[in-house]
Amino acid sequence: MEYLFWILITIGLVLSAGYLFLIASFCVAWMRMRQEPQISNHSVFVSVLVAVRDEAQTIEKCLQAIASQNYPHEKYEIIVIDDHSSDATASIVQAFASTTNCITYLKLSEGAAGKKAAISYGIEKSKGELIVTTDGDCVMDVHWLEAIVAKYEHSNAKMIVGPVAFYNEISLFEKMQSLEFMALIASGGGALFYKKAIMSNGANLAFKKEIFYEVGGYNSEKLIASGDDVLLMYKINEKYPASVVFLKDKEAIVYTKAKASLSAFVQQRKRWASKGFSVLNIETQLVSLVVYLMSAYLVIVPLLGGVCLSNTPFYQPFIGICLIILGIKCIIDFLLLFLSASFFQKKRLLILFIPEQIIYLLYVVLFGLIGSIGKYEWKGRKTN
Repeated sequence: MEYLFWILITIGLVLSAGYLFLIASFCVAWMRMRQEPQISNHSVFVSVLVAVRDEAQTIEKCLQAIASQNYPHEKYEIIVIDDHSSDATASIVQAFASTTNCITYLKLSEGAAGKKAAISYGIEKSKGELIVTTDGDCVMDVHWLEAIVAKYEHSNAKMIVGPVAFYNEISLFEKMQSLEFMALIASGGGALFYKKAIMSNGANLAFKKEIFYEVGGYNSEKLIASGDDVLLMYKINEKYPASVVFLKDKEAIVYTKAKASLSAFVQQRKRWASKGFSVLNIETQLVSLVVYLMSAYLVIVPLLGGVCLSNTPFYQPFIGICLIILGIKCIIDFLLLFLSASFFQKKRLLILFIPEQIIYLLYVVLFGLIGSIGKYEWKGRKTN
């Protein structure tokens, strides 16, 4: 039993050291990233693409937010690409487009489907040098485009990853999702500070149109349902190292809604996981492994070790060291969440940190096992 004790403790200490280093590096990067807003020269024509499917409940509010940008209206266009909506999305977009000359409505042909196809079609029809993507359930500040273009004009970026946050969180479930999502955004932004591309979100993404074609667009990822954001980011960063940057600017935040039900949340995470571990780049694989193994250790090992080491002198020291490892994880996680919540002005949600940590451990372990297995449903489509 002594050998088992030392093996389990050694594994735990190695994992906690790796996890501490990883999350601490994200914290340092997040603190070091500049937040000073820059002034745009308005030198770039922008094409804002909104790929939609069954967004009748939210698309008008989204279009109002984009059409109200303080960026010169003659310098940007809005292209809505309809991915075979079965609700009133098309009529709402067309009615809104009749009130302004900057909105173009496109519909995918019968032989095309999915977000990648919609974005590709929108880019094909666009006039902009800079492509900006968002989703039909999002809203943003009036300075959103101004902030993105300013970053583009004052940097050598080929792609700009913008911050995304949930808003109007009402239920406890939605608030916990918001906490997790802020940590994901801060982690992705922190990694980009070190020129490592691990995470992005298509709800707030900008890239040069010519670069999209230069890296082959989505040609090699057509059969993967998700990944219109991350997989494109990988290819751009691989061809042009250090060319993908994170925009840490409050005025650049895009807001969307958390999932209201557990079933919708599960389907969303299954869709995110459908890319599969093998298509992730090495940096993302390493981060995913460290996070998963740390969570799995804290869920499984205390139970396994507790049973095996009970009625031995090693039981109490083992449980004590497991609690110390859990404490290390909680401390560094809280720091990352505090930094990100301060940026997103959501520090009020930190009161849920402890219950969120417990649930998150179980969630990571569970979805690590089943997240990429089986079917998921997204807006009426069932996918293997």
